[in-house]
Amino acid sequence: MAKASVWAIIPRLLSSLFRSDVPLRSKALLLLGLVYLISPIDLVPDVIVGIGWIDDLIIVPLLGWLSFRGLPEATQDNMVRDEPVIDAAKPVSRKWLYLVIVIAVIVAIVMLTGPDGRMFRN
Repeated sequence: MAKASVWAIIPRLLSSLFRSDVPLRSKALLLLGLVYLISPIDLVPDVIVGIGWIDDLIIVPLLGWLSFRGLPEATQDNMVRDEPVIDAAKPVSRKWLYLVIVIAVIVAIVMLTGPDGRMFRN
């Protein structure tokens, strides 16, 4: 059995936020990484071009890796498989995924507009 690529594991790791067999610590680490990624507050400001993005490129994958390592072995094996394991008796609902995307877009818009309601300041 071949292992899935990193790009195939990322969506499966994000879907682990809604699974009941995933420990709370793993979910918290993954959420912390996502919040850090979209947050305007960084260890090194992003206005310093190049250097400001390095902390994002290090911290976010590190938190994702720690989240993955905190999963039970069976759940890790399920995420690394090439083919997704879907129970035929239970339909897969994507409403939570869409809800998370809508909330992320709303948060991004609010963060871009700022407290005065203008998109870009002069």
